[in-house]
Amino acid sequence: MMAQESRWIPLILLLSASIVGPLLAVRLRLPTAVVLMLIGMALGPAGIGILQDSPNISFLSEFGFLVLLFMAGMEIDFDAIRAAGRKALWVPLLVVAGIFSCATIGAKLLGLNGIGILVVAAMAVGMPLAVLKETGQDRAPLGRHVMLTGSLGEFFCILGITALELTSSGPMGFHTLIHILKISALFVLFVLILRWVRALVWWHPELLRRLIGRHDVAELGVRVGLAVMLLFVFLSALAGVEPILGAFIGGALLGFVLRDKHTLESKIGALGNGLFIPIFFIVVGVRFDARALDLQSVQSALVIAGVTGLAKILPSLVFARKGTSLRERLAAGFLLCAPLTLVVAIAAIGRNLQMINGQTQACFVLVGILISVLFPILFKLLVRSRDPISHEIH
Repeated sequence: MMAQESRWIPLILLLSASIVGPLLAVRLRLPTAVVLMLIGMALGPAGIGILQDSPNISFLSEFGFLVLLFMAGMEIDFDAIRAAGRKALWVPLLVVAGIFSCATIGAKLLGLNGIGILVVAAMAVGMPLAVLKETGQDRAPLGRHVMLTGSLGEFFCILGITALELTSSGPMGFHTLIHILKISALFVLFVLILRWVRALVWWHPELLRRLIGRHDVAELGVRVGLAVMLLFVFLSALAGVEPILGAFIGGALLGFVLRDKHTLESKIGALGNGLFIPIFFIVVGVRFDARALDLQSVQSALVIAGVTGLAKILPSLVFARKGTSLRERLAAGFLLCAPLTLVVAIAAIGRNLQMINGQTQACFVLVGILISVLFPILFKLLVRSRDPISHEIH
C-alpha cells in the first residue's frame, strides 16, 4: 500500500514546484524556465535528492517538450509572412545565414563539434515572444522581425539536429541513404496532408469553426491539435529522426491551415504551460549534473555565451532594412540570444548521440541559462530607456 501511495509523491513535488516557480520568477525577475530548472536542481540528486528521475517522470517531461515544440510551430506567423511577401523574407534569411556562419566560425575556433555549432547558432521563438509581449513590442515591426527571424532560425536548427543524427552513425552509406529517403518522404507526406487539410477546411467550414471555437465544451480543437502532434511524432519515429521534428511540423501545419488560430493556440498553451512544459524544465534541472562542472567548465561556458552573443548581434547589425537604427539592430540581436529551450534540447540530443559527455552537456545547459537571463535583460533596458522602438521604425 505504501508503494502505491509513494508513486504520487514525485507528481505532487513536480506540481508544487511548477506553482512556486513562476511566483519566484516574478520576485527574482528571472525567466520562469530558469527558475524551474534551478528548483529541479535543488530537489534532484545534485541538491537534497528528494526528487529522482523515473520512467513516469521521464514520459511527462518528454511529452512536455513535444508540446513546447508543437507550440513553437504554431507560433510561426504565416499571415505576417503572406502579408509581407517573399521580398520581406530576404532580411531574416540573411540574418539567419549570417548567424549560422558566425556560429560555425566561432565554434570551430573554440574547438567545438557540430553540437557546439548548433548551441551557438540556436534560435527560438518561445522566450523572445514572452519578452516582446511583456514590453509591448509583439505587434511592432521590431517584434515581427524578431519572430520571423527566430522562426526561420528554429526551423533550420531542427533540420541541423536531423542532419547531425544522419552523420553521427558514420560515413555516408546505404543505411544513410535510406534514412535520407525516409526524411524526404516525411516532408512529401507533410505537403500532401497540408493540401488535404486545406481542402477539407474549405469544403467543411463548420468543422473549422468547431476547431477554433472559443466555447466548445468538448474542446475538439485541443484534441485534434494533440492528435496531429502525436501523428507527426509517430511519422518522425518511423523515419528514424528526432520526434521534435514531427512535433514542430505538426504545429506549423495547424498554424498554416488555421488562420484564426489564436483561440486554439491559447487553449493548447494553457494545457502545455499549465502542466507539461513546467515539468519538462524541472526534470532538466533534476538531470543537471552540477557536480560535473569545474572551474574550467564554467569559464568555457562564459566564453561560449560571449561567442553566442556575438554570433547573433553581428549579423543583426550588418543585415537590416534601410533606415533601421543602431538601437533597433542591437535590440533584435539581444532578443535572438535567448533560446534556452532549444539549447537544452540540443545538449540532451548530443549526449544521447554520444557526441558530447556529461560535463559538456552541463556546460551547454549553463550557457543556455546565462544567455537566456542576460540578453533579455539587456533588451528590456534598451527598449525601456526611451520611447518604444516601434515609433522609431520608418
